[in-house]
Amino acid sequence: MRENFKVEKVCEEIKNWIREYFEKQPNAKGAVIGISGGKDSTITSKLLVEALGKERVFGVLMPNGEQKDIEDSLKIVDLLGINYKVVNIEKAYKGLLDGIDENSLSKDGKINIPPRLRMTTLYAIGSSMHYRVCGTGNKSEGFVGYTTKWGDNAYDFNPIGDLTTDEVIAVGDFLGLPYELVYKTPSDGLTGESDEEKLGFTYKQINDYIEKGTSGDKEVDDKIKAKHDYNKHKGILPPKYELQ
Repeated sequence: MRENFKVEKVCEEIKNWIREYFEKQPNAKGAVIGISGGKDSTITSKLLVEALGKERVFGVLMPNGEQKDIEDSLKIVDLLGINYKVVNIEKAYKGLLDGIDENSLSKDGKINIPPRLRMTTLYAIGSSMHYRVCGTGNKSEGFVGYTTKWGDNAYDFNPIGDLTTDEVIAVGDFLGLPYELVYKTPSDGLTGESDEEKLGFTYKQINDYIEKGTSGDKEVDDKIKAKHDYNKHKGILPPKYELQ
C-alpha cells in the first residue's frame, strides 16, 4: 500500500469524483454495474451508493449457466438495497460457440467470450436506462493485463482503477462491508482457478513490484514485467491512421 494512502481521504475523494463525473453529464441518470460477488464489484457498488444514492445505482448479475457463488451477488444487492436484474448469458455464449465452431477456438478465445457478453449486456441495459457503465477493475489486475479487452476493461468510468488490491481491501474495510466479501479469494469464475493460480504469482507480489520496483523475487519480477509489457495494448486506445 502506498505510503501516502489515507483510506478515509481516498474514499471521500472517490465519491466526490463520481459526483463530479455525473454533474458533467446531465443526461446520465445513474450507474449500471455488473455484480459478480467479488470484492471489486462489491466495494465499487458501495461507493456508488454513497456517492449517488441507491436509487441511481442498478446492479446486473450475469451468470453463465450455474454460478455457485451467486448468493454472494444477491447478498450485495440486498445489503445495498439497489434494484437489480439477473441475466443468464449461457444461451448467448453457447450460441456463439455453435456459430463460430467451438473446436476452432483456442482456450483463451473461449474464456474471453463471457466477459465480452457481460459488457454487451451492461451497455444494452445502460443505454436503455440512460445510465453509465461503471468499471470495477483494479490497478493490480490492469498492470499485468489480467483483464479482457472490450470485456471487463470496457466502461464509461472506473472509481477503483488506480487502486491496488491492498488499497481496494482497505476501502472495503473502511466502508464496513462484510469480511467474507472483502477478503473473498479473487477468481474469474470461468476457469475454476483463483486469479493468483492462473497468474503464477500473488497480488502482493504485483503490488510490491508496482510500489517498490521488485517483488523480492527476480524470477517473479521477470514474469510480472513480461505480462505488463505483453498486455500494454489493453490499456491504450487502438492506433488509427491520421490523414496528413
